[in-house]
Amino acid sequence: MRIKNPFKTLQAKFTLYLSILIIGIMSVLAFWNILREKNLLREVMIREGKALIESLAISCTNTMLYEEIGLVEEGGLLDNYISDLIQRKDLSIIYAMILDPKGKVIAHHSMKEVGNTYQDELTRRLIASNQTLIQFPSDKVMDISTPLAISTKRWGTLRIGISLEGLKKEVSSLVIKYILYTGLIILLAILVIAFLFRLITKPLKLLSREMDEVKLDVEVSSPPMTGEDEIGILRKSFYRLLQRIKEDEREREKTQRNLILSEKMAAIGKLTSGVAHEINNPLGGLLNCIYHFKRGDLSPDRQKEYCQLMEDGIKRIQKIVTNLLEYAQTPRIERSPTDIRSIIDKSLSLLDHEIQKKKIEVIKDIPEGLPILEVDNHQISQVFVNLFLNSLQAMEQGGILRISIGVGEGQLMVTISDTGKGIPEEILPKVFDPFFTTKGTEKGTGLGLWITQGIIERHGGSIRLSSKEGKGTNVEIRLPIKNN
Repeated sequence: MRIKNPFKTLQAKFTLYLSILIIGIMSVLAFWNILREKNLLREVMIREGKALIESLAISCTNTMLYEEIGLVEEGGLLDNYISDLIQRKDLSIIYAMILDPKGKVIAHHSMKEVGNTYQDELTRRLIASNQTLIQFPSDKVMDISTPLAISTKRWGTLRIGISLEGLKKEVSSLVIKYILYTGLIILLAILVIAFLFRLITKPLKLLSREMDEVKLDVEVSSPPMTGEDEIGILRKSFYRLLQRIKEDEREREKTQRNLILSEKMAAIGKLTSGVAHEINNPLGGLLNCIYHFKRGDLSPDRQKEYCQLMEDGIKRIQKIVTNLLEYAQTPRIERSPTDIRSIIDKSLSLLDHEIQKKKIEVIKDIPEGLPILEVDNHQISQVFVNLFLNSLQAMEQGGILRISIGVGEGQLMVTISDTGKGIPEEILPKVFDPFFTTKGTEKGTGLGLWITQGIIERHGGSIRLSSKEGKGTNVEIRLPIKNN
């Protein structure tokens, strides 16, 4: 079995779904690891910055104490501390300063800022804090401050700003690495999954090919050797099902042969009974006439009458045999493009004398532009003559013969209805049986509708008759527009 779209196979679907699951899991793990690494890097930076500022704060506090008691000159050492601090390479320090308790700049890496007073919210918080304070004025800067105090004596606050750009670059580099590693792992996982699943589905594909190639007419006494896994169990089940199907097929064929034989015997019995009945009647008359001729006591007039009866009986037998042969031979259908309207008009013209004689009104509801049928013109004409003649014979006191044609569902539908005496409901199912007639033996053999049904069915069509006693009969014929 060839798969038209490989992306709709079970292997492709399983690989796709599992790949999506792996991508999702790996993405979550990568995001969690990146976030964790980012937090670790930030904590390291905070720890290093805090250690640096707290160690320097001791020196600055001692210097400010010594300046207060006059052991060292004012300002020089503090500026040196700030200058050394800003020049460190291990941390990206972007500013460093010392503020007095009121926010005035005592020392700054930029001499222009010395003497300025900061009153912003960030400065007020760090001045009010009695311990090392870490703040983030923006996503690019980390501000660290620690008080310069001994006990309750406070000389000011040491404040530095560390750039976070380096942290961002490290995180970005980490993201790229994780994306590459994760993509590589996902690709390898997909390839491994596809390979493993191909190994798993290979027995299924072999079983599918085996199922496509197996033939019902080949006897399988036992399933072939299979594994003990699920595929092996499935193969065994398939061959057991195949055996049951073959057994059922043999049983069905046997039943069908018996049914066909029964139907044939019933049909033969029914036909034989009808033929015997129809032929025995005129034969009995013939034997009776021959008996009287042998006696030799018939007058000339009686002899003439008996001769006519014998001739009529023989003609009736001849007609019955001819009709039977005509139906039994199943004449070859010679199809040709035929206009159904012309067939109906010709059939009616053949019965025109009978129609006028009985004063029957013919109503034709035949639309223009009907499709041309591929039928046997002669046989279909015979059908319509038979049906029209049945309708005329059912309307002894006159009436209406209506003919209508419609098209639908690839078929041409011809409906013939009359206002005759109708057919009793109890005998309606028998109207298509051979030798069945409601007209009496003097008017028909009972083979007309039987032959008509055979012609219609040989053309691939159908005929249906409905009737109500005293209200008329309706015959519907369906013929295929296209001969397949």
